Amino acid sequence: MIADIGGTNARFAAVPKRTGEAGIPVILPTRAHPDFGDALDLVLGRLGDRDGLARIVPAVAAPAGKWPVKLTNADWVIDADAARRRYNLAAVEIINDFNAIALALPHLSGGDLLSLQTGQADPNGALAVIGPGTGLGVSGLVPVPGGTWLPIAGEGGHATYAPETETAWRIAQALRNTHGRTSSERVISGQGLVDVAAILGARAEIMTPHQVVDAARSSGTCPACREAVTVFLRGLGRAAGDLALTLGATAGVFIGGGTSRRLGSFPPCRRLPRQGKKHEPNGPHPPCDHHGRQSRPDRPGGACPYKG
Repeated sequence: MIADIGGTNARFAAVPKRTGEAGIPVILPTRAHPDFGDALDLVLGRLGDRDGLARIVPAVAAPAGKWPVKLTNADWVIDADAARRRYNLAAVEIINDFNAIALALPHLSGGDLLSLQTGQADPNGALAVIGPGTGLGVSGLVPVPGGTWLPIAGEGGHATYAPETETAWRIAQALRNTHGRTSSERVISGQGLVDVAAILGARAEIMTPHQVVDAARSSGTCPACREAVTVFLRGLGRAAGDLALTLGATAGVFIGGGTSRRLGSFPPCRRLPRQGKKHEPNGPHPPCDHHGRQSRPDRPGGACPYKG
């Protein structure tokens, strides 16, 4: 069984040994369950064949290097050894959720992608992925001899947010007054979108990312929501560009995460300006995908090192 455990939703899917392909996922709201075991019991009851379960690989929104693992944006604690004993499993392997996405990038095809910037990718370069959901996930792949990839685990979403406009400075200051520090995740995430809209003057009843995006799409309904989405997208573009520079990700930069999927057709997403060109990698701009998937099926990835 594989699982994608985030701060908002937990998705579980059985992977039969005979096919090696994941089945239809069972999706549960993370906060509706006190812990991982409670959710897994429910899932196993729905899927059946509990005795046939041999291994679980949860991809979690948290650093996964040490056990037990505490989710960054939820109260769940996952203990691999305890889960293995409780369910009599051969193995429980916990990995970071964005490491899992990064490892999938070389295997995705063009039909899985939406390109935001076109250009030529370097097949010998690194790949990077960034994505806002409940938090802001970051990971990458570095090519190693033998034609394989080495995943990079990190918590880049907690790097300091870098405002570049008067509005962004005002937002950063307001968030710092509340939280003591403004990380990128405080702005470029689902909750960040809500908080930024509130700082810019959105109505108090707008309390979810869905509501912010819906109000932003409705012309004249909520100017603060529309400005919040623009701040969000510009921040995401700059963070993706900085990640490209940090990793040397000339083979591809991909944008994923639950929040970005809802914004893919939003007008500013299609006209993100290329700013700060002196910081961009040399050569043409490779492609980028807002779904976190590769935009060139004949190459290991598509990059989008834009700054804007």
